Amino acid sequence: MTMHNETAPSFVPERIVEISTWSGPRTYEELIDADADAVELDIESLDRYEQAALGVRAVYAAANLPTPPLLIRINTCLAATAREAMQEFERTVGRGSQAHRKHVWFVGTENGLRGLVQDLQVLRLGDGVSCIPAPQLTASAH
Repeated sequence: MTMHNETAPSFVPERIVEISTWSGPRTYEELIDADADAVELDIESLDRYEQAALGVRAVYAAANLPTPPLLIRINTCLAATAREAMQEFERTVGRGSQAHRKHVWFVGTENGLRGLVQDLQVLRLGDGVSCIPAPQLTASAH
């Protein structure tokens, strides 16, 4: 599920380039040649967002191109209650695991996630949010 702020409610990107702070920055050519509709920033904590966003914007500015929308990747583990979500998170991801430490996580209820997304919008942190469910993340490479 991808959520965006009110400035672009109908925008759903088809081509998203992922940038992970753990795998190192993408090269200039990888970013520009991808012709992305959006760039997804997979960071280990929200306080790293500004630094990562500045780097992406600099690459596009150097190429004299507009920066596509920047999405904050939020890995999620949702359940009916926060306690159930935490139990599922510990079972599938593991507290303190590499998958836990490498990514921003929201563990809780769907309403709580909506609140987080609204808070990010108020703070103007990112142009949108890309939500990735825990089973999808743990099934792929950590």
